[in-house]
Amino acid sequence: MCAAPRSLDGPGLLYPLIRTGYWALLCLALLVIITCIPVQAADPALSAGESIFPLQQAHLAWMAEVSDVEMVASIAYVETLYGADTGTMTSLHSDFSNDKSAVGSVTSLPALNNQTARMQKTALAFNRETINKTNAHQGKIADLKVQTAKAVNGNPYIAMKKDAYWATRSTHQLDDFDTWVTRTQKTLDTLRDQGFIVTDTQPYLNRFASLKTEVKSSLDAKDFDRVDATALRIRDRSSEISNRIAAIQGQVSQDTSAEFRIDEADRVIARAGRMNRQLVEQILDIGAADPALYKLKTDARLAHGALNGGQMGLVSTQLTLIKKDYRDLAAAYRDIAVSSILPDGMADSLKATSISLEATADRIGES
Repeated sequence: MCAAPRSLDGPGLLYPLIRTGYWALLCLALLVIITCIPVQAADPALSAGESIFPLQQAHLAWMAEVSDVEMVASIAYVETLYGADTGTMTSLHSDFSNDKSAVGSVTSLPALNNQTARMQKTALAFNRETINKTNAHQGKIADLKVQTAKAVNGNPYIAMKKDAYWATRSTHQLDDFDTWVTRTQKTLDTLRDQGFIVTDTQPYLNRFASLKTEVKSSLDAKDFDRVDATALRIRDRSSEISNRIAAIQGQVSQDTSAEFRIDEADRVIARAGRMNRQLVEQILDIGAADPALYKLKTDARLAHGALNGGQMGLVSTQLTLIKKDYRDLAAAYRDIAVSSILPDGMADSLKATSISLEATADRIGES
């Protein structure tokens, strides 16, 4: 992902602090960003900044622990060289350790980026000082590599930070995956309710949902390459579904949408008719509810006639009137709910019906 740089000492020689410490920090932001689950396709304005913060923070804590251990091992190695002064190295290591200790208390992505940059600068200065001391006092880079690698391998604190990173990443990405599936399913359900045909797209989302097992398996393996490969599949599949949803919304005919709206009005009329009868049976004055329902019936009947006659302009006018009828009926039910003495549950039923009518009115004109 990030090509390891050449040693500052000479061509072809890799210095371990740059490879596993400083350079890992330098690659941090890129590493996290390119392996994140894609943002919900139905909400492209959603910022990924906050979503990558816990991952970046956990990864920085892990890589900082690696670099810290390498620094301690490097100081110990240079101290064995005849005449070498490790004062500057020790001072830089102290600065780095202080910044490392503060990683967990950072609360925002910009602050974490600043923290990362500061630690990168310190680590680079330590790298240069270590190489200079090693060369100046007849040390060997190969021996230094062996000593730092031995310190890192099997270190329990590094293992803890690594496990913490993968646990954070697993929780975050699996939650993101579930959220994406849930939101996309909701989008398809809403389109279906609005009269769009989604039967050809639903299987794509079902197959996408089945990828969760693969996502979890790659995260459990703690293998960046495997996670990256899975993430690419996730991106491709999610993009495919998003494109299909866009096509559904763009290709539906005006007639199909209008027909669904008018049929929906018939269903509302049937429910409101039952509600009005129940109110009358309680010997209640239902006030504006009866004339509002009558007006809705009239406008729906005229809308059916206009649709059958291919008069789409008149259909649009009637749907606008139906939208107002819904709101008038909703207001009438709210008034009854707050002003009448009703049997248990009926007031709640009226309020729920009122809310449903408002939502149905809001949907007219959306498609």
